[in-house]
Amino acid sequence: MRWLGERSPAAAIDFLRAIARAETHLRRTPLIYQVVRTDVRRAHLKPFRYGLYFRVVEDRVLVIACLHASRSPSAIGNVLRDRR
Repeated sequence: MRWLGERSPAAAIDFLRAIARAETHLRRTPLIYQVVRTDVRRAHLKPFRYGLYFRVVEDRVLVIACLHASRSPSAIGNVLRDRR
């Protein structure tokens, strides 16, 4: 976030708005998002190439990572495994 804010404050604000939009959707309908691991789902942060990785635990949504889409699947898997 710091990197983006230093280069383009307007883009950083747009990124935060994308997170806020995703948060609203996750509160309402978390189960519509794609399952990417056994119990982990991903919400895309459009128009950015980032995804919010989260778990649904009872009636709560727990965000565990926000990762760029061009990271390798194995790197994403390692991050998600480390944050169990």
